[in-house]
Parts: sequence; structure tokens; C-alpha cells
Amino acid sequence: MKRLIFTITAILLLSLMLSACSEESNSAEDMYQHLEKSVELEQSFESAQQELVEIENQENQLYSELMDINLNELEEVHSKADEALSLVEERRKLIDQEMESIDAAKEEFDKVEQYTEELDEEASENADEMISKMNERYDAFGQLHEAYQKSLDEDAELYEMLQDEELEKEELDQQVEDINESYSNVTSAQESFNQLTQEFNEAKREFYKSSGLDVEFSE
Repeated sequence: MKRLIFTITAILLLSLMLSACSEESNSAEDMYQHLEKSVELEQSFESAQQELVEIENQENQLYSELMDINLNELEEVHSKADEALSLVEERRKLIDQEMESIDAAKEEFDKVEQYTEELDEEASENADEMISKMNERYDAFGQLHEAYQKSLDEDAELYEMLQDEELEKEELDQQVEDINESYSNVTSAQESFNQLTQEFNEAKREFYKSSGLDVEFSE
């Protein structure tokens, strides 16, 4: 049985309450605007996740049924396999939508770097750490996206194989093993991405604290 795996840790959206009037604070405020705009751009990412989990539920049900069906029941196997293939393509569109959302958010986030030289030493160091964590997080999502696409390819191959009337049990067993391995890779990539998201959230908090901005740290 495949497991639902696509649960992603979100970036915190924080609220600016008050700021001072120094040049440094103005730079920090400019950074704040880009930072929180990038979070807003990830909102479609979160909504796509919810839809993805719903589709994964549907497909996992079909997957379980297909594994329990006698392969001689060709009409039922073909019908369920066709339905599962269509769900794979829906998932593929959603993961690509998530990638587009992350790309847009990262493009907005990258605008903060131009302001870091105007900050004092502590705030600048914290800003550098925050930027480093976001870059690591972005790379991690690229790896997660690639691993998930691979798992979709393996799923699609299984559902196509199940429509082959001459399919051998050994071939089926090997494909199921390949699928389990691909989902293990997705889980590992997801855990890495979630960990880096948490580390980025903390780095962003530290930057705001050291920059002199009065920010509401509530999720």
C-alpha cells in the first residue's frame, strides 16, 4: 500500500506592527515587504497541496483495489488502471503548479539581497543566514519535485503494465518494488525540505528581531 506523503511545512506570514525612521530601518522595511510578498506568492502552493492530497487519497484507493483484483478480470483492471492514470496526470499538473509558485516566490525573495549592505553588522549577518537557508530550501524543493516526478513515472508505468494481458507476476512485483523505492526517495526529500523551511522560518525571525522592526510573530 502506498502512503500519502505530500505534506509540506509552510513559511510563516508575519505582520509588521511598527518601525523606526532610520535609513537602516527603512532598508529592513523594504526587505520585509519583499519577504512577506514572497510568502503570499506561496499561497497557491499550499492550496495545490490540499488538492494533491485529495487526489492521492483517490489514487491510493484505486491502487489497493488493483493489487487485490484477479488480473484475469481484464475489464475491471483496465477500467481502474485508466482511472488511476488520469489521476497521475492530475497530480503531475499540481506538482508543476507548486513548482511555478515556488519559482515566483523565490524571484520575489531574491530582491531582498540588494538591501543587506545597508544593515548593521548583526542584522546583516542574520539576513545572510536567512538568504542562505532560502537558497538551500529552494534547491531542496527542486530535488523533491524531481523525486516526485519520478514516482509519478513509476506509477504510470505500473498502471500501463496492468493493462497488458501477458503481464508476468515477476514484472509486477519488480514494478511495485520500484514504486516503493521511489516513494522512499520522495519522503526523504520532503523531510529535508520541511526541515529547511523550519530553519528558514527561524532565521527570518532572528533577522526581524535584529533589524529593529516590530513584527508580530504569530502564525
